[in-house]
Amino acid sequence: MTGTTRGHHETPSATEIIAELERIGFRSTQRRYLIAEQVAQLGARGIDFTGEELWHMLRANYPGTGRMTVFRMLDVLIKLGIVDRLTFIDGTERYHVGYGTHHYVKCESCHKVVELDLTLQSDLLNEAAHQSGFMPLGQRIEIDGWCSDCQKEQSTRVLRRRFFLPRS
Repeated sequence: MTGTTRGHHETPSATEIIAELERIGFRSTQRRYLIAEQVAQLGARGIDFTGEELWHMLRANYPGTGRMTVFRMLDVLIKLGIVDRLTFIDGTERYHVGYGTHHYVKCESCHKVVELDLTLQSDLLNEAAHQSGFMPLGQRIEIDGWCSDCQKEQSTRVLRRRFFLPRS
């Protein structure tokens, strides 16, 4: 699991997640509550996760938890805006919990995610969409790159390759 550096970010409680599910017609079941509770805990601790990691965490305490149940619940939470799915160039998907800005910078090497606290005005982004002939339904910015730790590692690799230096 990779931690996320957060800007001004609010994470939902398990009770709030269940209330949102009930609002759109889902029954409150023990499984859904357990998933909501784990997602809320991860969000409160600033921890991003893969669907597999979430499933394994739940199965450790509740062996009957189905993999597809977890992934279906994540899809619903994404549609509700409670969770974001961040996809990396290598195909890895990580989930980020909260009602944040949906503006991120992602390290393509170690999969670190930093939530950006951008002061871009929504009106400016909406106007750009309208000028392009689009009706905006939401906003999300993802910047792909290398974090400072991975930049150092990559520059060392390049130097080794270029000058045939032995590994230290």
